[in-house]
Order: sequence, then structure tokens, then C-alpha cells
Amino acid sequence: MPEYTISAQSGIDWPAVPVGNLAPKSLPCEIDEGSDGLVVRAGEATVRVSWELAGTWYVDVEGAESPASADSIAAEIARQLGDATGQQAVWYRVTD
Repeated sequence: MPEYTISAQSGIDWPAVPVGNLAPKSLPCEIDEGSDGLVVRAGEATVRVSWELAGTWYVDVEGAESPASADSIAAEIARQLGDATGQQAVWYRVTD
């Protein structure tokens, strides 16, 4: 199950962003409202997005059809975070 971190390229801390704004928009998603952070079901994948460390968002993708599909989801969340904050976001795969 791929896990990712997303941080600002500049190294600054992220301003507050409503986590619901980070659900992937390119996929039909169902948001689990009762969870801490954001839990989204996108097809067979379950995506968890949470604030873990200062300046870092954590993304866990379980059940994606391929590693490339999981990478695409993480990249989209990073792009949306950057758009929402006016920062350049960078993402890294931590594990497979």
C-alpha cells in the first residue's frame, strides 16, 4: 500500500486548508464524513489524507489498481493543495 508525504517546495508550513477540499476531483469519490482527516473511496481504492507533522500532509492509498494509479492520486492531491494555498507542492512516495 503506497504512502506519500506532501510538503511545500519552499519548506514553509501550510496555511489551514479544509481537508475536504483535497478529495481527488478527477475520480468519482465518496467521502467518509465520520473520519479524522479525510477518507475517500475512489473506485476500489481507499485514500486517507491527514496532517501528520508540521508542514507535512500524509496520504495513504490502499487498493489502487496499480502503483501508477496511486501515484496519480497523490499527485492530484498535491496539486489541489498547492492550488488551495498558492504554494508549490511536492510529493514523495514513502513506501510501496
